[in-house]
Amino acid sequence: MSGRSIRVLQVDAFTDRPFAGNPAGVVLEAGGLSDGEMQAIAAELNAADTAFLSPGDGARPRLRWFTPSREVAYCGHATVATVHALVEAGRLSVGDRIAFDTKGGVLGAAVEAGAPGPMIWLEPDEARVEPFSGPLDEIAGAAGLSPGARADWAPPALTADRDVLVAVRDLAALRGLAPDMGTLARTASAAGIRGLCAVSRETVDPGSSTHCRFFAPHYGIPEDPVTGSVHSSIGLWLLAAGLLPTGGAFTAEQGDGLGRPGRLRVAVASAPGQPLRARVGGRAVIVLDGQIALA
Repeated sequence: MSGRSIRVLQVDAFTDRPFAGNPAGVVLEAGGLSDGEMQAIAAELNAADTAFLSPGDGARPRLRWFTPSREVAYCGHATVATVHALVEAGRLSVGDRIAFDTKGGVLGAAVEAGAPGPMIWLEPDEARVEPFSGPLDEIAGAAGLSPGARADWAPPALTADRDVLVAVRDLAALRGLAPDMGTLARTASAAGIRGLCAVSRETVDPGSSTHCRFFAPHYGIPEDPVTGSVHSSIGLWLLAAGLLPTGGAFTAEQGDGLGRPGRLRVAVASAPGQPLRARVGGRAVIVLDGQIALA
């Protein structure tokens, strides 16, 4: 390939097999790229998010994420994809930990032994939920979620990433959602909301605890196959509703309706004198390794 180019990977995250989970673009050597080039690469790959890793100002590397239309402060599945790519490149091993400087603060990750492969755990600095007092009927209605399809096992909540969590009656109600993407984009944007996450406690697999769908059309993501960033907050939300013991862990599902089933592990724990922390874990697999031409 003549001219300037850079290596890009496509990695399916929160799965251990190709063509499932959530595909993410990964650029491991992004130090020479401008913001415009990173945004153009993300738009060209057209994955929900593309991660760009570059040397940081200090000891920690810098990690940035771009959707096809904008930069975001945190993306879970693209971070799992990045750490997996670092493991495959021999730059990380089982038992290693790494911390990234990001737009949203320091983000930690750990590589732990597991089967059929290493488990990558994300350790965000901040995961919290608070009551949502915004225009729920408008946002939920734009997503096709009627009051009758909602459930009362947990109240609507807002995450640190400004995602709205809404309890849904069952899988049938969840599968029946048909959002008006234009209306949802306008309504959520006006309310300062990143995404709507509709969550059912009825699941596909008997060993799982939640199944969800996530919509953020104004971020270039009509529906996200598997959303790592929202699941740490879902763990805290379940705990606050009395549905998860302190120190508890569960398996979460997402993406089945899109033909890309993903599975995540979520663990909530606290240390004496410390706030609750929620970790999100998953596996990943590289499905594409190539070069992209730069203008």
